[in-house]
Amino acid sequence: MNFMRNGLKEFQDMKEDDIFAEPLIYTSFVAMCNGHEATYLPVKEMVDLKGVLEAKLEEYNEMIARMDLVLFDQAMEHISRICRIIIQPVGSALLVGVGGSGKQSLGKLSAFILGYDVARIMVTSNYKLADLKVDIQGMFTKATVANSQLFFILTDGQVSDNKFLMYINDLLASGYIPELFAKDELDGLLGKVRGEAKAAGFQDTPD
Repeated sequence: MNFMRNGLKEFQDMKEDDIFAEPLIYTSFVAMCNGHEATYLPVKEMVDLKGVLEAKLEEYNEMIARMDLVLFDQAMEHISRICRIIIQPVGSALLVGVGGSGKQSLGKLSAFILGYDVARIMVTSNYKLADLKVDIQGMFTKATVANSQLFFILTDGQVSDNKFLMYINDLLASGYIPELFAKDELDGLLGKVRGEAKAAGFQDTPD
């Protein structure tokens, strides 16, 4: 705290009360939802954040499915954190809490606010590693060929086989899963994105 106060002496235009204000919440979606360019700015009043989130929740309920959320302060803080994380390239988060506490609901609303498509898997008693591979192939294809921003939700209860973690670890660590696609499948995907890649200035190579 003293270190920050000493640092503030070098910035005369910044006020100590603003720096140490609680809660300290920054978002880019508040400006975006208000019709401005998405700019990472502090939330000055919780009532402003609540107004934006209530409007997006109502929009979600009308367009997607009914979701009854109580937007108390802590829930709004969590949504802001989730949005801040997933808007980063390959951003990921581990949400911890008791069952039914709203982790998935807050995640889905965060994805909706940012315009992401939610991707999930449907695990049954017959769901095996090969099925997970097919589902991940579908997500990779949608993210690349269709250029969709995806928000993948996976719960601990869906990890019915510890072997699933091999794919999940690769996904989180590098985004690359070895031998996810057969060579002919991969060549087909490369062909579908080749034109867009060249237009973006990338060399016409598999890498």
